[in-house]
Amino acid sequence: MSRDVQRRRADKNDKTLNAWGLHHLHFRPNGTCDVLFVRITDSAVFVVKFLPHGSPHRDTWVDPALLRILHDNWPGASATRELRGITPEPLSSDQRIVLRENNVNFAVAMQDGAAHVGAEVGITAAGSCLQDVTECHRILAELDRQQQIVEGNEAAIRSALNVPLPEEVWIRLRFAKDGWQFYDATRNVRIALHTQERASDEDTRSNVEYKMALGVLRLSLLLLRKMRTQSPRRLQSSRRIL
Repeated sequence: MSRDVQRRRADKNDKTLNAWGLHHLHFRPNGTCDVLFVRITDSAVFVVKFLPHGSPHRDTWVDPALLRILHDNWPGASATRELRGITPEPLSSDQRIVLRENNVNFAVAMQDGAAHVGAEVGITAAGSCLQDVTECHRILAELDRQQQIVEGNEAAIRSALNVPLPEEVWIRLRFAKDGWQFYDATRNVRIALHTQERASDEDTRSNVEYKMALGVLRLSLLLLRKMRTQSPRRLQSSRRIL
């Protein structure tokens, strides 16, 4: 994987990982000319291809063959995501490099002409993984919802714990195998609150991610058309307004 981890730069964005969900592995600790691209999930490792990297091989990181190999060899593994209604534009290696450098998503045409992106949907204008950002927002929104639940049940909690006003009550939240758990930190007592669960249907979530991917890609296509009338230097400056 990226040697930036060994250099204590784990916060550096790996754009191939963020955009396409592909790790790159070096064959020796001190680095090698060739790197192996793999997709790692909770239950499997998909070995894709090894390619040379470095300054003479900048197109390695945007090689469309990486996604095509994933799609052709493991069509049922959800390693790529098809974008229906999108026609992928033919791009040269230089164009793909400029787009990736500017954190712009682009679709890859498969053998049947379908447009595909990585399973992670794509990258943001800051270079972060769009799916990671979405998950962070979802978690923060859920924490805010749990906070509102506790505040809305304050009277019942105080009554159950026999804690009158104005004495403070410290209610905390912890993760468990069966979901969220509230507990009183002072007494170490678990609190069961019967609340209406918010819908968490996986199909609905996937549909939202799909619509986000379409929106991001349509923005990318607009920027691509703009790129064709601008120099790379001018395009570099345009990244700040996205």
